[in-house]
Amino acid sequence: MTTPRHRPTALFVADADSSLKWAVTRLLEARDRWDCEILVVESAVTPSAAQVDAAVAGRVDPPARIGLTELARRVGPDAADAPDVLVLACRGDLIALLLEDELRGTCRAGVIVAGIPGVWLPPTELGLTLRRGVDLMVVHSHVERDAVERELPRGDLRATGLASLAIEGADAPSDGARSVVFAPQALVPASRADRARLLAALVDLARARPDLTVVIKVRGTPGEAQTHRDDLPYEALLAEVADVPVNLTVATGPMADHLPGAIGFVTVSSTAALEAVAAGVPTLCLADFGVGEETLTTAFLGSGLLGSLDDLRAGGFKRPDPEWMARGYLHPGADDDWIERVEELGTSRHRRESGTRSRASLAVRLRRRRVALGPADPTPLRHASTAIDAWRRARRGLPPAGAGREG
Repeated sequence: MTTPRHRPTALFVADADSSLKWAVTRLLEARDRWDCEILVVESAVTPSAAQVDAAVAGRVDPPARIGLTELARRVGPDAADAPDVLVLACRGDLIALLLEDELRGTCRAGVIVAGIPGVWLPPTELGLTLRRGVDLMVVHSHVERDAVERELPRGDLRATGLASLAIEGADAPSDGARSVVFAPQALVPASRADRARLLAALVDLARARPDLTVVIKVRGTPGEAQTHRDDLPYEALLAEVADVPVNLTVATGPMADHLPGAIGFVTVSSTAALEAVAAGVPTLCLADFGVGEETLTTAFLGSGLLGSLDDLRAGGFKRPDPEWMARGYLHPGADDDWIERVEELGTSRHRRESGTRSRASLAVRLRRRRVALGPADPTPLRHASTAIDAWRRARRGLPPAGAGREG
């Protein structure tokens, strides 16, 4: 008589609406091989019920909520049924708060996985630093994998795994498509003047094309928490515009509901541009506000999608370069290997030293690194200060300070 093979258990934990969407996608990929559970951890960016519904989109049952202390008990040194795999679809400061501050390196999960629900190019040092306690980082393109793996020697991360972005598989545009969809972002462009220029171009398009509906597709309604706080929402700016065209509207809901009716899609650098490309919608990524890390547009270099506000006014949407698609964020699904990489980690090493391996606190390790590097490099100390501030704010239920991106 043979002993039944153990079926791994996996706990997926999300904090914000975009992270939940990502976590559900990863769970659906893994559930044929693992017994999966998904939870939302309460934080400063806990999604509302409507945001949960939009992120889940009927793919799984709505997840239960859990507090950080209860989550620490579920995976801590005294947990009798800690998961074999812990997937943390959370902001970096919350991951550091859980693994470094609450658990102090005593997590009993066999393999700890993290992922950022979108484009992460270039990867930020702070983002990697806050995830030092993680075993595997899920990335979403071959280019992103190369960039992250170049940084791995700086931290405790051991591996990367490739996955496709959490794209909902919208239908291709219909013959009767009559809309243009704009996906705003909380971080870029940052200034009121630049946002006013962008909004003016949308207004001009709506006035020039009364046969089209121009949709500003926002992530949530006023008052709902989001991954990044938006202090200059387009809804507020639109209220200052005189004589708004009747065919310029603001809408919420899953992006997949809006793309089938779209003849064009526009953004600065939102991950939703990849969703639009995958659905066959001509797309425009605006370069008027700069191209590169500051505007989060690095991933779109060479895509063939970059254009201007004048292109937007003229309805000049673009088709992507095929080679960029393959190397970038629209690679064939057969390339995905994150589940296999997790299982390799789980079988190549014993369970995390019975859950008692301790790590020095993040601040202490960064101070040690500063000593090793010498006083000429102040970056680690600056990042330690940022991380500690983030932990303190998270403990008090406050959103992250400022609008900076850690990834």
